[in-house]
Amino acid sequence: MIKHALLKQQLIAFLIPIALLLTLVLLLNSSTFSTYQSRLSNLITIDFIITIPLIYFLLIRKTNISKLTIAPFLILCVVIASYTIPPANQDLLSLLKTWLVPIVELSVLTFIILKVRKAITRYKKATKTHQDFYTILVDTCKSIFPKKVARLAANEIALIYYGFFNFKKTILKPNEFSNYKGSGILSTLGAIIFVVAIEMVSVHVLTAKWSATLAWILTILSFYSALQLIGIIRSVPKRPLVINEDHLILRFGILSETIVPMSAIETLQIASASDFNKDKGTKTLSLLGELEHSNIVICLKTPQQLQFLYGKPKTYSKLLLFVDDNQGFKTTIETLLTN
Repeated sequence: MIKHALLKQQLIAFLIPIALLLTLVLLLNSSTFSTYQSRLSNLITIDFIITIPLIYFLLIRKTNISKLTIAPFLILCVVIASYTIPPANQDLLSLLKTWLVPIVELSVLTFIILKVRKAITRYKKATKTHQDFYTILVDTCKSIFPKKVARLAANEIALIYYGFFNFKKTILKPNEFSNYKGSGILSTLGAIIFVVAIEMVSVHVLTAKWSATLAWILTILSFYSALQLIGIIRSVPKRPLVINEDHLILRFGILSETIVPMSAIETLQIASASDFNKDKGTKTLSLLGELEHSNIVICLKTPQQLQFLYGKPKTYSKLLLFVDDNQGFKTTIETLLTN
Protein backbone atom coordinates (compact mmCIF):
# COMPACT_ATOMS: atom_id res chain seq x y z
CA MET A 1 0.00 0.00 0.00
CA ILE A 2 2.85 2.38 0.91
CA LYS A 3 4.72 1.50 -2.32
CA HIS A 4 1.55 2.15 -4.33
CA ALA A 5 1.16 5.57 -2.69
CA LEU A 6 4.82 6.46 -3.38
CA LEU A 7 4.51 5.34 -7.01
CA LYS A 8 1.37 7.45 -7.42
CA GLN A 9 3.13 10.45 -5.89
CA GLN A 10 6.11 10.04 -8.25
CA LEU A 11 3.82 9.66 -11.24
CA ILE A 12 1.98 12.87 -10.36
CA ALA A 13 5.32 14.68 -9.94
CA PHE A 14 6.14 13.87 -13.59
CA LEU A 15 2.71 14.07 -15.22
CA ILE A 16 1.76 17.56 -14.00
CA PRO A 17 4.90 19.33 -15.38
CA ILE A 18 4.68 17.35 -18.64
CA ALA A 19 1.01 18.33 -19.00
CA LEU A 20 1.93 21.99 -18.41
CA LEU A 21 4.69 21.81 -21.05
CA LEU A 22 2.27 20.30 -23.57
CA THR A 23 -0.24 23.06 -22.77
CA LEU A 24 2.35 25.72 -23.54
CA VAL A 25 3.32 24.01 -26.80
CA LEU A 26 -0.34 23.88 -27.86
CA LEU A 27 -0.76 27.54 -26.91
CA LEU A 28 2.24 28.50 -29.04
CA ASN A 29 0.60 26.81 -32.03
CA SER A 30 -2.80 28.40 -31.48
CA SER A 31 -4.43 31.37 -33.21
CA THR A 32 -4.52 33.22 -29.87
CA PHE A 33 -0.71 33.28 -29.72
CA SER A 34 -0.51 34.41 -33.34
CA THR A 35 -2.72 37.38 -32.46
CA TYR A 36 -0.91 38.37 -29.22
CA GLN A 37 2.68 37.22 -29.86
CA SER A 38 4.38 40.24 -28.34
CA ARG A 39 2.33 40.06 -25.12
CA LEU A 40 2.37 36.29 -24.59
CA SER A 41 5.98 35.44 -25.57
CA ASN A 42 7.59 36.76 -22.37
CA LEU A 43 4.92 35.20 -20.15
CA ILE A 44 5.31 31.82 -21.87
CA THR A 45 9.10 32.09 -21.60
CA ILE A 46 8.81 32.70 -17.84
CA ASP A 47 6.50 29.68 -17.56
CA PHE A 48 8.98 27.49 -19.45
CA ILE A 49 12.11 28.51 -17.56
CA ILE A 50 10.85 29.45 -14.08
CA THR A 51 7.24 28.49 -13.30
CA ILE A 52 7.18 24.87 -14.52
CA PRO A 53 10.64 23.92 -13.13
CA LEU A 54 9.59 25.47 -9.79
CA ILE A 55 6.36 23.43 -9.81
CA TYR A 56 8.40 20.30 -10.60
CA PHE A 57 10.74 21.03 -7.68
CA LEU A 58 7.84 21.53 -5.27
CA LEU A 59 6.25 18.25 -6.41
CA ILE A 60 9.42 16.16 -5.93
CA ARG A 61 10.56 17.93 -2.74
CA LYS A 62 8.97 15.41 -0.39
CA THR A 63 9.44 12.33 -2.59
CA ASN A 64 12.45 10.04 -3.00
CA ILE A 65 13.09 11.48 -6.48
CA SER A 66 16.55 13.04 -6.53
CA LYS A 67 16.65 16.85 -6.38
CA LEU A 68 19.41 16.63 -9.01
CA THR A 69 16.75 15.84 -11.63
CA ILE A 70 15.78 19.52 -11.59
CA ALA A 71 18.85 20.26 -13.77
CA PRO A 72 18.01 17.93 -16.69
CA PHE A 73 14.35 18.96 -16.40
CA LEU A 74 15.31 22.63 -16.72
CA ILE A 75 17.47 21.80 -19.75
CA LEU A 76 14.48 19.98 -21.28
CA CYS A 77 12.34 23.10 -20.74
CA VAL A 78 14.99 25.32 -22.35
CA VAL A 79 15.28 23.02 -25.38
CA ILE A 80 11.49 22.88 -25.89
CA ALA A 81 11.21 26.66 -25.49
CA SER A 82 14.03 27.24 -28.00
CA TYR A 83 12.28 25.14 -30.64
CA THR A 84 8.70 26.30 -30.08
CA ILE A 85 8.94 30.03 -29.31
CA PRO A 86 9.44 32.04 -32.55
CA PRO A 87 13.06 33.29 -32.89
CA ALA A 88 11.82 36.88 -33.11
CA ASN A 89 10.34 36.58 -29.59
CA GLN A 90 13.30 34.92 -27.82
CA ASP A 91 14.94 38.01 -26.30
CA LEU A 92 13.91 37.10 -22.73
CA LEU A 93 14.72 33.44 -23.35
CA SER A 94 18.26 34.35 -24.44
CA LEU A 95 18.70 36.49 -21.33
CA LEU A 96 17.49 33.69 -19.02
CA LYS A 97 19.72 31.15 -20.77
CA THR A 98 22.68 33.46 -20.24
CA TRP A 99 22.14 34.04 -16.51
CA LEU A 100 19.66 31.62 -14.93
CA VAL A 101 20.86 28.31 -16.40
CA PRO A 102 24.52 28.79 -15.24
CA ILE A 103 23.23 29.65 -11.73
CA VAL A 104 21.22 26.41 -11.63
CA GLU A 105 24.22 24.43 -12.92
CA LEU A 106 26.44 26.00 -10.24
CA SER A 107 23.85 25.17 -7.58
CA VAL A 108 23.70 21.54 -8.70
CA LEU A 109 27.50 21.32 -8.70
CA THR A 110 27.61 22.77 -5.18
CA PHE A 111 24.96 20.27 -4.06
CA ILE A 112 26.99 17.36 -5.46
CA ILE A 113 30.21 18.59 -3.82
CA LEU A 114 28.49 18.85 -0.43
CA LYS A 115 27.03 15.36 -0.87
CA VAL A 116 30.44 13.95 -1.82
CA ARG A 117 32.07 15.56 1.23
CA LYS A 118 29.36 14.09 3.43
CA ALA A 119 29.85 10.68 1.81
CA ILE A 120 33.63 10.81 2.35
CA THR A 121 33.07 11.61 6.03
CA ARG A 122 30.67 8.66 6.34
CA TYR A 123 33.15 6.39 4.57
CA LYS A 124 36.00 7.35 6.90
CA LYS A 125 33.81 6.65 9.95
CA ALA A 126 32.68 3.31 8.52
CA THR A 127 36.21 2.13 7.70
CA LYS A 128 37.21 2.64 11.34
CA THR A 129 34.73 -0.11 12.23
CA HIS A 130 36.33 -2.38 9.55
CA GLN A 131 33.19 -2.78 7.48
CA ASP A 132 33.26 -4.35 4.02
CA PHE A 133 34.34 -1.87 1.32
CA TYR A 134 31.58 -2.74 -1.15
CA THR A 135 28.88 -2.41 1.53
CA ILE A 136 30.24 1.01 2.51
CA LEU A 137 30.45 2.01 -1.16
CA VAL A 138 26.79 1.12 -1.83
CA ASP A 139 25.62 3.05 1.25
CA THR A 140 27.78 6.03 0.27
CA CYS A 141 26.43 6.11 -3.30
CA LYS A 142 22.86 5.92 -1.97
CA SER A 143 23.49 9.14 -0.05
CA ILE A 144 24.46 10.89 -3.32
CA PHE A 145 22.35 9.34 -6.10
CA PRO A 146 18.85 7.88 -6.54
CA LYS A 147 18.59 4.22 -5.49
CA LYS A 148 18.92 2.59 -8.93
CA VAL A 149 21.65 4.96 -10.09
CA ALA A 150 23.48 4.46 -6.77
CA ARG A 151 23.65 0.68 -7.26
CA LEU A 152 24.99 1.06 -10.83
CA ALA A 153 27.56 3.66 -9.75
CA ALA A 154 28.70 1.47 -6.83
CA ASN A 155 29.06 -1.55 -9.11
CA GLU A 156 31.20 0.27 -11.66
CA ILE A 157 33.45 1.79 -8.97
CA ALA A 158 33.78 -1.59 -7.23
CA LEU A 159 34.78 -3.36 -10.46
CA ILE A 160 37.61 -0.85 -10.99
CA TYR A 161 38.64 -0.84 -7.30
CA TYR A 162 38.83 -4.61 -6.88
CA GLY A 163 40.16 -5.20 -10.38
CA PHE A 164 43.08 -2.77 -10.36
CA PHE A 165 43.68 -1.16 -6.96
CA ASN A 166 43.12 -3.38 -3.94
CA PHE A 167 46.21 -5.59 -3.64
CA LYS A 168 46.26 -5.87 0.15
CA LYS A 169 46.04 -9.45 1.46
CA THR A 170 42.84 -10.22 3.36
CA ILE A 171 43.39 -11.64 6.85
CA LEU A 172 40.41 -13.72 7.95
CA LYS A 173 38.84 -13.19 11.37
CA PRO A 174 37.63 -16.15 13.48
CA ASN A 175 34.08 -15.72 12.16
CA GLU A 176 35.13 -15.44 8.49
CA PHE A 177 35.62 -18.23 5.92
CA SER A 178 37.16 -18.19 2.46
CA ASN A 179 35.30 -19.77 -0.46
CA TYR A 180 37.69 -19.90 -3.41
CA LYS A 181 40.93 -21.79 -2.70
CA GLY A 182 39.76 -25.36 -3.24
CA SER A 183 36.89 -24.97 -5.68
CA GLY A 184 38.84 -24.06 -8.81
CA ILE A 185 36.08 -21.63 -9.71
CA LEU A 186 38.42 -18.66 -10.06
CA SER A 187 40.50 -20.69 -12.51
CA THR A 188 37.31 -21.36 -14.48
CA LEU A 189 36.51 -17.65 -14.62
CA GLY A 190 40.13 -16.94 -15.61
CA ALA A 191 39.75 -19.39 -18.50
CA ILE A 192 36.58 -17.57 -19.55
CA ILE A 193 38.56 -14.30 -19.70
CA PHE A 194 41.11 -16.04 -21.95
CA VAL A 195 38.31 -17.25 -24.24
CA VAL A 196 36.79 -13.74 -24.31
CA ALA A 197 40.18 -12.30 -25.32
CA ILE A 198 40.54 -14.76 -28.23
CA GLU A 199 36.92 -14.19 -29.28
CA MET A 200 37.43 -10.41 -29.09
CA VAL A 201 40.34 -10.48 -31.56
CA SER A 202 38.64 -12.95 -33.94
CA VAL A 203 35.31 -11.12 -34.01
CA HIS A 204 37.03 -7.76 -34.51
CA VAL A 205 38.98 -9.01 -37.54
CA LEU A 206 35.94 -10.67 -39.14
CA THR A 207 33.47 -7.85 -38.43
CA ALA A 208 35.88 -5.15 -39.63
CA LYS A 209 35.49 -6.50 -43.16
CA TRP A 210 31.84 -5.36 -43.16
CA SER A 211 31.80 -2.46 -40.69
CA ALA A 212 34.68 -0.90 -38.78
CA THR A 213 32.24 0.88 -36.42
CA LEU A 214 30.41 -2.34 -35.52
CA ALA A 215 33.75 -4.12 -35.04
CA TRP A 216 34.90 -1.53 -32.50
CA ILE A 217 31.54 -1.58 -30.70
CA LEU A 218 31.75 -5.37 -30.28
CA THR A 219 35.40 -5.13 -29.22
CA ILE A 220 34.60 -2.53 -26.55
CA LEU A 221 31.74 -4.69 -25.23
CA SER A 222 34.03 -7.74 -25.06
CA PHE A 223 36.75 -5.71 -23.34
CA TYR A 224 34.22 -4.42 -20.81
CA SER A 225 33.04 -7.99 -20.13
CA ALA A 226 36.65 -9.04 -19.48
CA LEU A 227 37.11 -6.12 -17.06
CA GLN A 228 33.97 -7.20 -15.20
CA LEU A 229 35.27 -10.74 -14.83
CA ILE A 230 38.65 -9.47 -13.58
CA GLY A 231 36.90 -7.30 -10.97
CA ILE A 232 34.71 -10.22 -9.83
CA ILE A 233 37.63 -12.66 -9.62
CA ARG A 234 39.78 -10.29 -7.58
CA SER A 235 36.88 -9.35 -5.28
CA VAL A 236 36.21 -12.94 -4.13
CA PRO A 237 39.22 -13.21 -1.74
CA LYS A 238 38.43 -9.70 -0.41
CA ARG A 239 34.86 -10.58 0.61
CA PRO A 240 34.81 -13.74 2.75
CA LEU A 241 31.75 -15.46 4.17
CA VAL A 242 30.83 -14.06 7.60
CA ILE A 243 29.09 -15.81 10.49
CA ASN A 244 27.48 -13.48 13.02
CA GLU A 245 25.47 -14.45 16.08
CA ASP A 246 22.10 -13.88 14.47
CA HIS A 247 22.78 -14.03 10.71
CA LEU A 248 25.10 -15.22 7.94
CA ILE A 249 26.55 -12.95 5.26
CA LEU A 250 27.16 -15.15 2.23
CA ARG A 251 28.75 -13.64 -0.87
CA PHE A 252 30.74 -14.51 -3.94
CA GLY A 253 32.86 -11.41 -4.39
CA ILE A 254 30.72 -8.58 -5.71
CA LEU A 255 28.85 -10.93 -8.05
CA SER A 256 26.23 -12.07 -5.53
CA GLU A 257 25.32 -11.65 -1.87
CA THR A 258 22.65 -12.76 0.57
CA ILE A 259 21.98 -12.36 4.29
CA VAL A 260 20.47 -15.40 6.01
CA PRO A 261 18.95 -15.01 9.51
CA MET A 262 19.91 -17.85 11.84
CA SER A 263 16.24 -18.25 12.68
CA ALA A 264 15.49 -19.01 9.01
CA ILE A 265 17.86 -22.00 8.79
CA GLU A 266 16.11 -25.38 8.84
CA THR A 267 19.09 -27.62 8.04
CA LEU A 268 22.74 -27.16 7.11
CA GLN A 269 24.58 -30.16 5.68
CA ILE A 270 27.67 -31.16 3.76
CA ALA A 271 26.50 -31.12 0.13
CA SER A 272 26.57 -34.00 -2.32
CA ALA A 273 26.06 -34.08 -6.09
CA SER A 274 22.40 -35.06 -5.61
CA ASP A 275 21.67 -31.82 -3.74
CA PHE A 276 21.97 -29.76 -6.91
CA ASN A 277 18.80 -29.46 -8.95
CA LYS A 278 17.31 -26.90 -11.28
CA ASP A 279 14.21 -26.12 -9.22
CA LYS A 280 13.31 -22.44 -8.92
CA GLY A 281 13.84 -22.56 -5.17
CA THR A 282 17.42 -23.87 -5.47
CA LYS A 283 20.29 -21.44 -6.14
CA THR A 284 24.07 -21.57 -6.05
CA LEU A 285 25.93 -18.66 -4.49
CA SER A 286 28.27 -18.07 -7.44
CA LEU A 287 25.47 -18.50 -10.03
CA LEU A 288 27.61 -21.04 -11.92
CA GLY A 289 25.50 -24.07 -11.02
CA GLU A 290 27.33 -27.41 -10.98
CA LEU A 291 30.62 -25.67 -11.90
CA GLU A 292 30.74 -24.31 -8.35
CA HIS A 293 31.42 -27.79 -6.84
CA SER A 294 29.35 -26.85 -3.78
CA ASN A 295 30.14 -28.59 -0.49
CA ILE A 296 27.54 -26.91 1.77
CA VAL A 297 23.77 -26.95 1.35
CA ILE A 298 21.49 -24.73 3.43
CA CYS A 299 17.73 -25.41 3.52
CA LEU A 300 15.54 -22.62 4.85
CA LYS A 301 12.25 -22.41 6.71
CA THR A 302 11.43 -19.11 5.01
CA PRO A 303 12.66 -18.03 1.52
CA GLN A 304 15.40 -15.39 1.29
CA GLN A 305 16.72 -13.23 -1.55
CA LEU A 306 20.00 -13.48 -3.43
CA GLN A 307 21.23 -10.10 -4.69
CA PHE A 308 23.20 -9.91 -7.96
CA LEU A 309 25.71 -7.42 -9.31
CA TYR A 310 23.16 -6.63 -12.02
CA GLY A 311 19.54 -7.61 -12.42
CA LYS A 312 16.73 -8.41 -10.02
CA PRO A 313 17.25 -10.45 -6.84
CA LYS A 314 16.26 -14.13 -6.91
CA THR A 315 14.26 -15.87 -4.19
CA TYR A 316 15.56 -19.18 -2.87
CA SER A 317 14.72 -21.70 -0.16
CA LYS A 318 17.76 -23.93 -0.79
CA LEU A 319 21.26 -22.51 -1.27
CA LEU A 320 24.40 -24.37 -2.31
CA LEU A 321 27.86 -22.90 -1.84
CA PHE A 322 31.53 -23.81 -1.57
CA VAL A 323 33.50 -23.19 1.64
CA ASP A 324 37.19 -24.06 1.95
CA ASP A 325 36.79 -25.14 5.58
CA ASN A 326 33.30 -26.55 5.21
CA GLN A 327 33.50 -28.67 8.38
CA GLY A 328 34.53 -25.67 10.49
CA PHE A 329 31.83 -23.56 8.84
CA LYS A 330 29.17 -26.18 9.60
CA THR A 331 30.32 -26.72 13.20
CA THR A 332 30.39 -22.97 13.96
CA ILE A 333 26.83 -22.47 12.70
CA GLU A 334 25.53 -25.57 14.49
CA THR A 335 27.06 -24.33 17.73
CA LEU A 336 25.32 -20.97 17.37
CA LEU A 337 22.02 -22.63 16.48
CA THR A 338 22.29 -24.92 19.52
CA ASN A 339 23.06 -22.04 21.85
